[in-house]
Amino acid sequence: TVKEEEIDLGKLFSLIGNAFSKLFSFIGNLLKGVFHYLVILLIFLKENILKIGISIILGASIGFVLDYITPPSYTYDMIIEPNYKSIDQIYEKTEYYNVLVSNKDSMILKESFNISYKSANSIVGFELNPYETRKDQILAYDAFLKTTDTLTHEYFTFNDFISDRVSKFDSKRYIYRITSTSPNMELFGDEILADIEKNPTIQKRKRIQLSTLKLDSIAARLALREIDSLRNLYKKVTLLEVEKEVSPNSSSTYLDFSKESKSNNNDLELFKISKSLNADLVEIESKKETSEDIINVITTFNSSGKKEGVFYETKMFLLGRLFGGIMLIFILLKKLNGYLTRYKEQILD
Repeated sequence: TVKEEEIDLGKLFSLIGNAFSKLFSFIGNLLKGVFHYLVILLIFLKENILKIGISIILGASIGFVLDYITPPSYTYDMIIEPNYKSIDQIYEKTEYYNVLVSNKDSMILKESFNISYKSANSIVGFELNPYETRKDQILAYDAFLKTTDTLTHEYFTFNDFISDRVSKFDSKRYIYRITSTSPNMELFGDEILADIEKNPTIQKRKRIQLSTLKLDSIAARLALREIDSLRNLYKKVTLLEVEKEVSPNSSSTYLDFSKESKSNNNDLELFKISKSLNADLVEIESKKETSEDIINVITTFNSSGKKEGVFYETKMFLLGRLFGGIMLIFILLKKLNGYLTRYKEQILD
């Protein structure tokens, strides 16, 4: 038995040794392969770095000239929070302004925004982009979960939710951006918003919303008054119950409030309802405050334009990368053609 155990242990150690040998052999071959291809890459770069470098410099030079002769653009941002589904109207007006810009109708822009012709002529375009932080997305997803069943939760993840919410009409806040060639353009945010607020349909939605909030506020206040009256009544009843439990001949002034009574329970329930109504009332008043305007302006247009673009967006960078990429593709195609020619000759031989 001892000999059999020794033989089994010998086989086990032999298997373990073979496994480690194969592992180290695999790692060694892998490193050799990586080193081999790295050397091939270095040889390729050594042979063609001059051609690729010249192409990049040529493209970058052309891009630099184009950047130099093209006037710089400046952006002016305003963060807004539309109410009453006015975002549709804002988008339509933004598209209309962009049509005027593309048609060079600076005179109409001048009259629409009450600005100088120079400022109107400097406008490059209008943009309206959703403005959402990660926190906004999480809160929106949480609200979505509360209105759907568990089956939907399982197959509709957070990533699915935010990818589907890319729609331009789903955001709570938006960045209204004007791009201009002037670093100090006349600002006309009020004129843009005033044009939206004149819409009769949106005005009607505003009146209905404010009237509803006003009625909700009145109803909540009346309910709170009724609850306060009932609570005062229950307190009097509780005091009467306690007074009945005290002996009329006793000189003790000690009252036992530890016993539960129906009045106490009712008062506790009313307190909870009162607390909930107070929270609702605060929310209603907050909604009334934010519903006064059709468009709430979170931040107004910046007084000075912010220069648009970063280095990797310049024509110098883009054309340099493009020319270098074209040269690289040309060299690779040339090498592929040579390989195919040699392969064909080997087959024919």
